[in-house]
Amino acid sequence: MTYIIFALVILFLIAISGFISGAETAITGASKAHLYHLAKKGDDRAKKVIALREKMTTSIGTILVINQIFLYFIPMISVFFSVKYLSSTETAVVQAIIGAATITYAEIFPKMVAIQFTSKYALFVAPFVKSIVTLLKPLVSLLELCARLSLKLLRINMDDKSPDKSDDELRGAIEMHESRGDEDEVQKKIMLKSILDLEEIIVSHIMVHRKNLKTIDVSLPLEKIAAELTSCPFSRVPIWKDNPENIIGILKTKTFFRAVQMGNGDMANMKINSLISPPWFIPETTHLLDQLQNFRKKREHFALVVDEYGDLMGCITLEDILEEIVGEITDEYDDATVSGIRPQSDGSVIADGTTPIRDLNRQCDWNIPEEEAATIAGYVMHELRKIPDVGQIYVLSNYKIEILRRQRNQIGLVKITPIAPLAGE
Repeated sequence: MTYIIFALVILFLIAISGFISGAETAITGASKAHLYHLAKKGDDRAKKVIALREKMTTSIGTILVINQIFLYFIPMISVFFSVKYLSSTETAVVQAIIGAATITYAEIFPKMVAIQFTSKYALFVAPFVKSIVTLLKPLVSLLELCARLSLKLLRINMDDKSPDKSDDELRGAIEMHESRGDEDEVQKKIMLKSILDLEEIIVSHIMVHRKNLKTIDVSLPLEKIAAELTSCPFSRVPIWKDNPENIIGILKTKTFFRAVQMGNGDMANMKINSLISPPWFIPETTHLLDQLQNFRKKREHFALVVDEYGDLMGCITLEDILEEIVGEITDEYDDATVSGIRPQSDGSVIADGTTPIRDLNRQCDWNIPEEEAATIAGYVMHELRKIPDVGQIYVLSNYKIEILRRQRNQIGLVKITPIAPLAGE
């Protein structure tokens, strides 16, 4: 009977120690996003886990204290029993069995279970651990003080805050999300990553360059302006005076033709200056996330981009930023077949020089550097420090780039072929 009681007591202590050891792994490893989602839905256990995680040092300290207490009793009881009832040979065998069982079922096994069912385990043990933390707070606080004093002697400052890694955690979670080849899931991952990229991309990387910007001279007759607007696919057009750099306002197509309609088609008494709105200029270094917020606050969809000298660089619209998230948006006025990127059967791509590098990387799953230039032509000239001639071929960042067309000082068309890096590169 004594042997049975001894075995049951040891098994009980190992089980309790294993339960507490698993609680440590579960609480530290539980998904914060999942816990906050459950807490928002009213799950009290999730709220307790969040509270434990917010005071991680105290929580882990309490768990370790409890675990060490139970682990202390296991060898103490086994030694007492062995001295009183067992021979030296039997003692060695029993101690070896208890040691193996303690390592297996008080450490390895519970941690494996906690890793497999992290959230469920954390929610299950939260009420128990929360109560123990409250009960042992004075003792654990004293032990924490001793630990902090030791760290201070080692010149380790626990008050230093590490930089926020929330974005990196989000990116990692997005990358780890399994899409299983589902096109919709793949698109979701791309969109989520694009949202995080908004605070790193500046407007000059996605703006419509002034060379491609549609503008109208304010001095033109109204009939001519009407003809220009009729053939223009854009809803907002910059109006300039004296020279194209001097933008004096933005004319909305709807506003213009509404005024024509109200005058029954008679434009004799219309004043173009009364129909235009003040232009909104923004610096080229504005980040997309900031500009998106500015569009929302000002209730505007159109802004003109200027450089540090105030010279016009181009324009950006709300749709341009949205396309960075959801991909190309086309309507009945857009030519969906012309994107500047034409994949070839041999794996290469023929692209216009003005094609944004971001579009190439996104569509072809490439990794062409985009820090120093917004377009592929700009990238080539930045790397070469010169304007290449037609027919020349260069290898830049493991991509073979052939110049197919050059118009004056501008690269018009290139052929890009990815090159597999050599082993060790």
